[in-house]
Amino acid sequence: MLNNIIGYYAKVTDMALVNLKNEKKFQFGRYLKNNAITATVKDHYHKIHRSKQADKLVDDYVKAMNNMYKLAQSEYNTTLTKLKATNDPIAKQKILNDYANNGCHGFTAKNGARWNIETYSNMYSTHVNNELLRLREIENAKGNLFLISTHGTECDLCIPWEGRTVTRKQLDIARGEGLFHPRCMHFVSEVTA
Repeated sequence: MLNNIIGYYAKVTDMALVNLKNEKKFQFGRYLKNNAITATVKDHYHKIHRSKQADKLVDDYVKAMNNMYKLAQSEYNTTLTKLKATNDPIAKQKILNDYANNGCHGFTAKNGARWNIETYSNMYSTHVNNELLRLREIENAKGNLFLISTHGTECDLCIPWEGRTVTRKQLDIARGEGLFHPRCMHFVSEVTA
């Protein structure tokens, strides 16, 4: 399912590039604020886990994905204006190359980093999927002990916790210190006697 979602955003990017090359308008909202794709995603995520916290995570994800189109549209329109402002084929090609190399802008991080819609949707979709799997394990656990997975990370946020057996309280502390950040590959499993 995740590959289908990521592929969808790649297809939207490709359509935008074709329209830009032909100096035509393109409406990201028509594709990125798509109720069918939203319903599919929600259905997939709700099959993984349902709880108040899980539902909020999914709702936040859907809102973020639906808002990507605003940034993508703004940047597309700016680029289209630049293309139409010149008749120089070399300048036009440079504008197209720059846009294609950067992808369709869909998110700006707090630190100012710009993410294109393919990369951002990939990261966020994977994060939500993994977070729902972790929530399911934690919320369905009958006990109080959890084992944090090991995969030989080099992440400073994860190293202190990797491979440790922790209580629920310690798990909350670990999360507060950055464990389970976006792109984190760590999972938890309940330790049973």
